Amino acid sequence: MFDPRDKQITDLETACTDFMETVQGLSAEQLLKSLGDWTPRDIAAHLIGWNRITLVGCSELREGVEPFYFYDGTNDYRKVNARFFEQFPSTDRDELLQEIASTKEALTAYLNTIPENEWELDTGIVHYRKDPATVARCVDSLIRDYRKHMQEIVDGT
Repeated sequence: MFDPRDKQITDLETACTDFMETVQGLSAEQLLKSLGDWTPRDIAAHLIGWNRITLVGCSELREGVEPFYFYDGTNDYRKVNARFFEQFPSTDRDELLQEIASTKEALTAYLNTIPENEWELDTGIVHYRKDPATVARCVDSLIRDYRKHMQEIVDGT
């Protein structure tokens, strides 16, 4: 259903790099410019948080445990994201980019330890959209999030 592990990890790295290059090109004013519901700064905080909890969520899935953040899925993760905005309050672009890079590195280092035969393993945990929750699905969601938010920033600046 999803690409193999190494391809998804490469796609995640590319999506993250593309996002970071987009944010690097923003002025201080553009970083804080409203794009509707949030600013590029907020999006950066969001992705820092999702890098971190995707690592935890993938580990939980491998143990057959529902990821702790699934409770907020039907709420479009509004509570989870609001916590990230508070947890990562910096408005310094370079600081935010460094945190994105370091959390992405920790995530990809972990993902590289997962055997290919566990990548799409169904451990019985069901995503709120009714499909099996797998490591591959979590990584796919994060890749799509990076791409979507990068385009949102490009379109809004």
